[in-house]
Amino acid sequence: MALIKRKIKGRSRRPAKRSPFDVKRDSVRVHVRFSPQKIAGAWYESWIVEYSFHGRRIRERCNLLRKAKACAEAVATKLAHGELRALELRGEDRRIYLAAEAQLKGLKVRLDVAAREYGEAKRLVKDADLRSVASFYQKHARTKLKPITIPDLIQEMVKTLELDKRGDYHVRDLDVRLGRFAKDFPGQIADVSTEQIENWLRGLKSLAKGARYGGQLMGRSRNNYRNAIVELFNYARKHGYLPKDLSTEASSTNRVPEDDKRDNEIFLPEQIEDLLWHAPLQLIPSMAIKAFSGVRTEEIAFMEWKHIFFRKGNGYIILPKAITKKKRRRIMPLLPNLRKWIEPFEGLTGRICEQWSTPQSVFQAWDRFATKRQIKAGANRFRNSFISYRVAQTSEPDKVALATGNSAEVIMEDWLELTTSEDAARWFNTSPSVKRMADLTVYANKLKRAMAAE
Repeated sequence: MALIKRKIKGRSRRPAKRSPFDVKRDSVRVHVRFSPQKIAGAWYESWIVEYSFHGRRIRERCNLLRKAKACAEAVATKLAHGELRALELRGEDRRIYLAAEAQLKGLKVRLDVAAREYGEAKRLVKDADLRSVASFYQKHARTKLKPITIPDLIQEMVKTLELDKRGDYHVRDLDVRLGRFAKDFPGQIADVSTEQIENWLRGLKSLAKGARYGGQLMGRSRNNYRNAIVELFNYARKHGYLPKDLSTEASSTNRVPEDDKRDNEIFLPEQIEDLLWHAPLQLIPSMAIKAFSGVRTEEIAFMEWKHIFFRKGNGYIILPKAITKKKRRRIMPLLPNLRKWIEPFEGLTGRICEQWSTPQSVFQAWDRFATKRQIKAGANRFRNSFISYRVAQTSEPDKVALATGNSAEVIMEDWLELTTSEDAARWFNTSPSVKRMADLTVYANKLKRAMAAE
């Protein structure tokens, strides 16, 4: 029986709107929308099927909804299977296309996506073979890194260093420097790059008091911050927070020249006389030992009277390795003028700086008094002064280095010829007056009576 083709009649009024829809196959999408046409004054049903092919927008028109659906489904299926593209290509292009599609079989990745990812990866690795790069990644990705934020890592490292009996000075210095780093990098350590660390170091400003506050860090200070960060990243690598067999982002940062290093500041002989002749009696022992033996503030803060040997002739001071910065036992002479300042305290036990709990609080006590005398105490002026005057007095930087826990090279570079032998003689002749000695004796006897009563 022959089919009778029905003639579609037009309408006098525009058909009501009908919702568009999509036909999908895998990642392919074909859009169908209603678009009625007006022909010879009459409105007719019409649908447009839209899709992309080879970068071009293709539109096909159908007069019935069922035809539009059938068309959209057929196009979507062919696009998803790559049939349209393959049919468009000829010769070598067709062979390359089909071979590329075969390589991606089972990966559920479109050819254009694969080509884009390959291009981006190749630009990153340049001449390297991507298969070698993938093998390297597979090897090093097997060990799952433990996540940790930088503040938590610093806290863990500091606790570990304290348990390992690392020097208090070193631990405190790390804690201060890394505290600034953690404030600006609160996230995961694995996310920090060499470039970020370099930019952070370049932007650091000085926290020193006075005119230097807010200025650019000097080379040595910047390198000290870098060293602290390198130690933090090395700790992270050792404990599984970073890949163990790769160099860290911090180790790739550059050290900067230290040509801008300033000469060490020292007291003038008349300034140390002013300080010791007018200081409160409780400050005298620590200030005198600091000025005339060269111990560090971190060492004097924990020194005990038993470390000073007041024997006749040549007395001496022995610093046990437990309180020295470099954890090495040091022996230094008890110079004649230092003996005069502290001899009244012979026989006392316990810490010399018993009134202060930290090195910082000891220095702050000196600094407050020096400020009242209109003298700048400075962080290292006592030690700098001793080394400078001692080298000028003895001309033996090797012995001075041994006694102060420094290297002869640093002594030669930083302290040699900063002062004269005449100034050195005045420095090491600074002694208490008769009245000052009497006051010290009364104060020392008071401490001894208190000690005996305990």
